[in-house]
Amino acid sequence: MRFPLPSRIAAAPLALAFLAVACGGGEQAEADAAPEIAPESMPTVRIVQPEEGATVGPDVMVLLETEGIEIISITPPVPGTGHHHLYVDVDLTPLSEMVPQNDPQIIHKGDGSSEIMLEGLAPGEHRVIAVVANPAHIPIDPPVVDTLHFTVANQQ
Repeated sequence: MRFPLPSRIAAAPLALAFLAVACGGGEQAEADAAPEIAPESMPTVRIVQPEEGATVGPDVMVLLETEGIEIISITPPVPGTGHHHLYVDVDLTPLSEMVPQNDPQIIHKGDGSSEIMLEGLAPGEHRVIAVVANPAHIPIDPPVVDTLHFTVANQQ
């Protein structure tokens, strides 16, 4: 599976510093939050609902499954765990940088949940990219990513 190339520059360094402070961390917290993953147990994420290519209504329940990594709330941060981010109709930002915090099309699931209702999507084609990140909002390395395409039907 090919992933789209990043087309945007990630959040400004000031936002990174703010988040590090807000999350109670810094460089050490980021280092502590990065999971150590053995090659034979590479984590995966899969968007299981809706199905690839489905035609849906304007409200879409997105369900995610992971293997090889525990998905939990980011509070308190727990090394070796992750949480979901959904990029809705936008390209991935650089996977070596923090997931942007102020983009309404990038949904943070810091509560540890693996589902979200996308409400009021416009008719037409849509893309959702799921990314698992550590408690510091840095995508897991190697990337734990899945992409889904679906269509919202015209409502008569």
